[in-house]
Amino acid sequence: MRLFHTAVKMTLVGVIASLIAKFIGLEYWLTAGILAILSIHLTKRESVVISSRRLVDSVFALLLSTLLFISFGYNYWVFFVFIFIFAYTSWMLKISEGIVPGLVLVTHLLLATEFSLSVLANELSLIFVSIGIATIFNILYPQSTEKELVTHVRSIDQLVADHLYMLALLLKDPDYNEEYYRHYSTLDHKIQEYIDIVELVDKDLLFQNDHSYLAYFHMRKEQTNYVRHMYLQALKIKKLHPYAVDIADYVITLSNDIGLYNKAVQQLRNLDVIQQEFKVSSLPSTREEFEIRATLYQILIEIESLLVVKVDFHHQFPDFEEKYL
Repeated sequence: MRLFHTAVKMTLVGVIASLIAKFIGLEYWLTAGILAILSIHLTKRESVVISSRRLVDSVFALLLSTLLFISFGYNYWVFFVFIFIFAYTSWMLKISEGIVPGLVLVTHLLLATEFSLSVLANELSLIFVSIGIATIFNILYPQSTEKELVTHVRSIDQLVADHLYMLALLLKDPDYNEEYYRHYSTLDHKIQEYIDIVELVDKDLLFQNDHSYLAYFHMRKEQTNYVRHMYLQALKIKKLHPYAVDIADYVITLSNDIGLYNKAVQQLRNLDVIQQEFKVSSLPSTREEFEIRATLYQILIEIESLLVVKVDFHHQFPDFEEKYL
């Protein structure tokens, strides 16, 4: 859908910029449409930033070429010297997005064979009309909204909750570990897809954007890394253990608390109770039990890290919950 809207914007700005340039009597009026199309990108932020760089670089190209042409003549070897200086300087100043449109405009000056203030004004008008129309469309064209991000938040929360629920089932049912891990891999892939979408949507929110949604999704992504570690540890357990059942019950409770609000602090307290109970329990009597309990202990450490990540997010964005009120 995003590609469709981008194609629509490209078509509209190409046509409108060309017609405006023709209406005000500019030569090479079709060039305005092409330059406007070049200033449209997948996200609003990218479009505005790149358009700004393209405008600065194009104006620089016109002024530099005019200076060289007046000083050394309107011929091809001066044009080639200009290309070298212009391209190198653009890359050094990190505004290279304007190299192509700048060269197109300068060729119009070269074809004039002599300095003309009207020709220079024509080229400056072309770049201002094209980038001006593109910028207006980039800002005003309705596309991604905060409501879309809210929907994605609910979706990714549900995926993380499903992750944890499947982990609990794996701890209680180690005989079918391959099936559970296959399900985990599918969920992990979906979470990455959501993060890719949100990164694009985040770049569409130009105003009042504290990037908290993007941070939220990256927090969830970091949590899934800890879940992945827990899955890998759980896969090592080949027989059911009473402590595994206790941890699984806790993980199910934790999965029900996955959401926007900061319930991680209370869950850390609940986790500490479980850890203390394990610490005062009798030591393992066999090597196999020792290995299982060591693995389960590692899972508890991963759960603690998962919860700390959520607590840290709320410390960084204490008002995030208010977005939903």
